[in-house]
Amino acid sequence: MKTARALAWAGMAVVAVAFAMARTSAAYDNDDATSAADTSRATSASLSEIRDRGETMPVDLRHDVEKRIRVTIERVNKEAAEKGQAAVAARLASEFGLTTEALLDQKGDRGLSWGELVIAYTLLANSKDKVTLLDLANLRSEGLSWGAIAFGLRFHLEDLEDAIKAEGRVAMGLSKPGGKAEALRSPP
Repeated sequence: MKTARALAWAGMAVVAVAFAMARTSAAYDNDDATSAADTSRATSASLSEIRDRGETMPVDLRHDVEKRIRVTIERVNKEAAEKGQAAVAARLASEFGLTTEALLDQKGDRGLSWGELVIAYTLLANSKDKVTLLDLANLRSEGLSWGAIAFGLRFHLEDLEDAIKAEGRVAMGLSKPGGKAEALRSPP
């Protein structure tokens, strides 16, 4: 009886450990396509704080920023449609320190367009908050605009458009990848 009870407890412990490991793996999205930015940072920034700040962005400013950002997103997406996804992926991978395969996988896994990946990786490369691509994709799926996310991450919005345009030029092959994302200023 004691042996059976001990085996039952041991079995439950094994199941609990396996469940915790699976949950942790899913929480950090540690698949083969996960970028260095996703795996090297544990999320410490409160997404609710970023979301709350982003939602305080003035509506008229949000519309202006989104209108200008949308132009770059559309141009990058058009380039990918015309010249092929592999070419855009190779340029962006070189710019953001990823492999082309990882970037292609992430695009599929996250449901973001090429233009949106330009924005996401520009924000990730500059963020002092420890957020991941999955975090940004989740904020977008909740309805937060890219401008609001940048506002929530405390970036100067006047820099955002310039940085996204510069990275968009890399994605479209109009500028050479420098291996480093365009810098954004954030308040001290």
